[in-house]
Amino acid sequence: MIQHSVWKGAVLAAALAVAQLVGAGTAVADTYPARPLKMIVPFTPGGPTDALARIFANELQKQLDQTVVVENKPGAAGNLGAAIVARAEPDGYTLLFASSGPMLINASLFKDPGFDARTDFTPIAYIGEIPNVLVVNSATKENDLPSFFKSIKGRSDISYGSSGNGSTNHLIAEKLRHDLDEKWVHVPYKGTAPALTDLMGGQTSFMFVDVLTAASQIKGGRIKALGIASSERSPVMPDVETFDEQGIPSLNRGVAFGVSAPAGLTMHEKDVLAAAAREAIDSPSMQAYMKLQGVQPGSIKTPEAFANYIDEQIVSWGKVVQLANIEPN
Repeated sequence: MIQHSVWKGAVLAAALAVAQLVGAGTAVADTYPARPLKMIVPFTPGGPTDALARIFANELQKQLDQTVVVENKPGAAGNLGAAIVARAEPDGYTLLFASSGPMLINASLFKDPGFDARTDFTPIAYIGEIPNVLVVNSATKENDLPSFFKSIKGRSDISYGSSGNGSTNHLIAEKLRHDLDEKWVHVPYKGTAPALTDLMGGQTSFMFVDVLTAASQIKGGRIKALGIASSERSPVMPDVETFDEQGIPSLNRGVAFGVSAPAGLTMHEKDVLAAAAREAIDSPSMQAYMKLQGVQPGSIKTPEAFANYIDEQIVSWGKVVQLANIEPN
């Protein structure tokens, strides 16, 4: 009987210990996040990605009741900052706020970007996309896409500018060139500003640029927009028709933004972050800012849908990179 009592007491003690451990683990999980979060922006301060990230961080910290510190880690077309997050502890305290480059395109542009965009991250939330608009010199006679493409059809002296090899405005123009079976010449620049300057000066024939950047130049009468490369019109320039509306197959390739964490995040942390991010994105101040900046929210509302989007876009952009004959660096 004594041995039985001892054995029974040991079993009860072990059970109590397990219950205490489980309870402690639950308590720890329930307190997440218990300290400030760090959100890496893989580009320089002051740019469109950085500005959007800071508005989002401000709203996210309201939802999490914790400070969200934005850190800029520019370099290697966004790869440097993304790699930092990919190597970080998957504890829910390090996030990546990225755009199309490191998130969707660089997997095809670089032999080794320093991370695997498909497997090294836990997708948290899709923010939205700034569509591109095809713009021409203000002296161009044509005012719509069909007449413009008709006027340049088959000409070998037509050139288009971009902010650089592998940029979204380069790849989208190359996709269009391929679709229309044209022989346009690509002229890469070190940034959007010099590319626009040469377009205004007549050195190039057209280019794609994000709607926000284009809007100020259009208002100044220096360039004009012929079509939005999106499935819907932009509130920034509501009078400009989409490619689809003008009978041209829509390219639907803008600059996308999203938030991810390192791979291996627990389901609890993922759910907490995803719910908080969704509330932050849907907040009136975030929605107002996005509308002002021309960011279209889209229909991707869950981490799972965001993950599928990333997989699909990596494949899709990879095909465009191949069309442009860009060799991985």
